[in-house]
Amino acid sequence: MAVKPNTVRLHQDIKKEFDKMSNVREFGVQKYSTDYILNCVAAKYYRAAKTVENIVFNRVTYPNQNQTQLFNE
Repeated sequence: MAVKPNTVRLHQDIKKEFDKMSNVREFGVQKYSTDYILNCVAAKYYRAAKTVENIVFNRVTYPNQNQTQLFNE
């Protein structure tokens, strides 16, 4: 079973949002904690924080496909 393009796009969007919030700095340090970012992104995309964590930290596997292939398209 192949991964749907919408799923790949969703995962890419979640990663981009996480990276964007992670790069917010104030006084030279990261402004938001990782837990806060995960919960904000989860609320935005209607997912559980654990699901977002798995997506962001590459713990999601895709059947019959190389994961690096998916995100380099």
